[in-house]
Amino acid sequence: MDQSAIAPMARDRWAKMLTQREREVAALVSRGLSNKEIARQLGLSCGTIKLHVHSILQKTGANSRYSLIAEAKILNPLEFI
Repeated sequence: MDQSAIAPMARDRWAKMLTQREREVAALVSRGLSNKEIARQLGLSCGTIKLHVHSILQKTGANSRYSLIAEAKILNPLEFI
């Protein structure tokens, strides 16, 4: 399969499996923000952000925040917002 076709397919997969809020959090994680910074920006508690990040990791199959960032940089989740 052509590499240029893989990223759009993966973006579609993320768009279908993540909620709007999870896509927002994933976009902010991909920019390197901490949970505390994300919580402040979105007006949520750190505990809520931790739950969102955990859910995102489970749904995407990423095994760490860093692997999520690596995949997000390829997929550009900012397009989802």
